[in-house]
Amino acid sequence: MEEKKHILFEVHEKIGIATFNRPEKGNAFDWTTIKEMEEILYRVEHDEGIRGMILTAKGNEYFCVGADINLMKSIEGKEYAEFLLAGLRMNEKLQRSRKPTIAAINGWAVGAGGEIAMSCDLRIASTNAKIGVPELKIGLIPGWGGIFRLTRLVGQTKALEMVLTASNIPAKEAKEIGLINKVVEPEKLMNEAKAMMGKILQNAPIAISLAKYIIRSEAEIPFYIGENYEAMVSILTFLTRDGKEGMEAFFEKREPSWAGT
Repeated sequence: MEEKKHILFEVHEKIGIATFNRPEKGNAFDWTTIKEMEEILYRVEHDEGIRGMILTAKGNEYFCVGADINLMKSIEGKEYAEFLLAGLRMNEKLQRSRKPTIAAINGWAVGAGGEIAMSCDLRIASTNAKIGVPELKIGLIPGWGGIFRLTRLVGQTKALEMVLTASNIPAKEAKEIGLINKVVEPEKLMNEAKAMMGKILQNAPIAISLAKYIIRSEAEIPFYIGENYEAMVSILTFLTRDGKEGMEAFFEKREPSWAGT
């Protein structure tokens, strides 16, 4: 296990597991946490021995309560802008990763914590989890992409309600509106996240990356361009070594051996 100051990182069966390790501060983000998260994202993206990442936190009370309030109180406008943009870029890298990501939310995921969870591809939450972007309560609005991601995940009506009332909603409600994929008991959370990631990683690496890219691009390009792009990418996957291997394995009734090419 690689132990940084605020985040633990280990690789288990080709899955990178990043664990926020600042429970006494609610796993709040400061400059050190952002720097360490950037380093982990770089490693996951460039280490071919890692095929996906699970993001979670130590303990069962807090996933991440947002930005460190002591830091926020001590900085002025220029440093606030730098901190906000650093977090925004971090979330962009997380969302645009070519490898699948799952947030295993054990406890409160609010403010920046909710925003980083929404930047992951999938979200599994424990029954005691709550998620939201309540920055309006302190006279601010989310700055790490939370409003846009929330709106795309749950629609304008529910996003407006959550943001304007500064509400943090329980895991069960979050699942009902499409913000969370699955809710499980706290003791089952990591096993469920690993099982879901394992199911994803049964598929070809290139196909996973390209499918992610198409789905993420859906809201940004016109439909007719998107469907044609999807067709071209499908042709590309057919021509890969993994595309051939997948077809052969299917007809030979065996598990495929992915090369990632």
